[in-house]
Amino acid sequence: MRIRLLIAGIGLAWACASTPVAAAEPSDQGGQETPAADTDADPWPSWLETGGDLRLRVKRELARRLDKDEANQDRLWQRYRARLWAKVAPHEDLEFNVRVLTEPRYYCRRDDLEHPLIREEGLFDQAYVKWKDAFGLPLTLTIGRQDLGLGSTWLIREGTPMDGSRTSFFDAIRLTCEIESIDTTADLVWIDNHANSSEWVRPFNDRDVDLIEQDEQGVILYLSNRSIKDTRIDGYFIYKRDHNPASPLRGRTGDVYTFGLFIEGKIDSHWDYRTEFAPQFARRNGKDVFAFGTDSTVTYHFRDPMRNRIGFGYEYLSGDDDPDRYFDRVWGREGQWSDLYEGAIDGLDGREFDAANLHRPKVHWQFNPVESVTVSAEYALVFAEENTQAAGTRGLSRSGLFRGQHFKTNVAHRISKHVSHRFTGQAFFPGDFYTDQRNDVAVFLRYEIVFTW
Repeated sequence: MRIRLLIAGIGLAWACASTPVAAAEPSDQGGQETPAADTDADPWPSWLETGGDLRLRVKRELARRLDKDEANQDRLWQRYRARLWAKVAPHEDLEFNVRVLTEPRYYCRRDDLEHPLIREEGLFDQAYVKWKDAFGLPLTLTIGRQDLGLGSTWLIREGTPMDGSRTSFFDAIRLTCEIESIDTTADLVWIDNHANSSEWVRPFNDRDVDLIEQDEQGVILYLSNRSIKDTRIDGYFIYKRDHNPASPLRGRTGDVYTFGLFIEGKIDSHWDYRTEFAPQFARRNGKDVFAFGTDSTVTYHFRDPMRNRIGFGYEYLSGDDDPDRYFDRVWGREGQWSDLYEGAIDGLDGREFDAANLHRPKVHWQFNPVESVTVSAEYALVFAEENTQAAGTRGLSRSGLFRGQHFKTNVAHRISKHVSHRFTGQAFFPGDFYTDQRNDVAVFLRYEIVFTW
C-alpha cells in the first residue's frame, strides 16, 4: 500500500510540474531558504505565497567503509522528499514562513533493517517570523526554525548533520543590521538546537529520529564588509556549547570557541580567490583543545563560450591521535565535499561527519557544454596530520598518513523552470592510513530528479 501511494505521488508531481504554475529554484540542501513563488498568475491573494517541490533520489553505495565483505557495505535505496511551503505577509515589513516536509527512504539492499521503508514521518523544517526595519531601524529580526548560511558556509550551514539533506535547520533568533555608510552587514545569532526531533514540535508519525548527537546552544557574531572594490572581507566569532548527549558513545559535552576570517575577491578578469582560516579553543569531554582550520581556493576563468573554469585549493583541519582533539567543524559538518567520505569513512578513526585530522589538496574543473547543463569534476589527495590512537585496530595502520584519493563528478541539467535532474558519482581509493583489511575502493552513485512549483 505504501509503495502504491509513493507511485501515485510521483505521478501527481509530474502532472503538476507540467502545468504553468509558479516555480522556485530547487536546492540540493534541505537548508536553503524557501524560494519565493512567481505570482504573475498566482490565484492566491497578494499577501500569500505558496509552493512546493518533490525530489526523487536513487542511491548506491559499495564498500562504504572500505571493506566490501563487511556487513551492510552494499546499499541501494530510494529517497522521496516532498515539501510544501507558504509565506504570509500582512505588511511589507512583516512575514510568516512555514514549510513542512516528509522524506521516506526505501532500502532495496541493507542488511540491518527489519523493514525496508523507514523515516515515513512529517515535520516542520521552517517556522519563523521575519520583521524588516524592526523598531524603525535598519534591522531585520528573524525568530524561529530557519536556515542559516553565513559567509562561505564552511562552518555555518547545517544544524541537523545526522539528518542528511532532508533538513538543515536551526532553531534560532537572528538579528541582521545593515550599516550602509561602511558597506557592512552584521549578524548576531542565538542558536538552541536539540538532538530530539520532537523537542519543540512533535513530527507527524514520529519515528524518533535524532538530528544531532547532543543538544547544542551557541552564539554567532558575523561581520561582512564589501567597501573595497571586488573584495569581500568577513570576520566572525562562534561559541558552541555541547551538552545532554543523546548517545553516550557519540555525544559530546564541552564548549568550543572559534574565531574566523574569510576573504574573497578578484585578482583580474580571469583569476579570483577565496581564503578562510579559523583558530579554535575548546574544552571537550574534559580535555583541552587547541585547533586550527583553513580552506582556500584560487580559480581561473577561461571566459570562453562554455564558461570553463579550473580551481586549485587546499583544506586543512588539525588533528591529533585522540579524536576528541580534532578541529570541530561546528555547524558545517555535513554536505561539504563528499557524500562518501563524510559520514562513513571518517567514522573509522573518529566520529561520523567530523572529517578532521586531514590535509586535502584539490583541483576542480567546471564547464557548461550547453546553457542548461553544468558538468564538474574534482580530484583530491587526503592525508592525516597524525596517526590515530586506534592504530592497529579496526583496519587502521600503525604508521601510515596517506588516507587516500577522492574523485567526484557531477552532471546537472535543468529541463525547465519546473524540472531539473542530476547525476553524482564519487570514489575513494584508500591509502596506507588503512590496512589491507580496509583496502577496497568505496563507490557512491546518485541520480535525482526535482519537480518544483
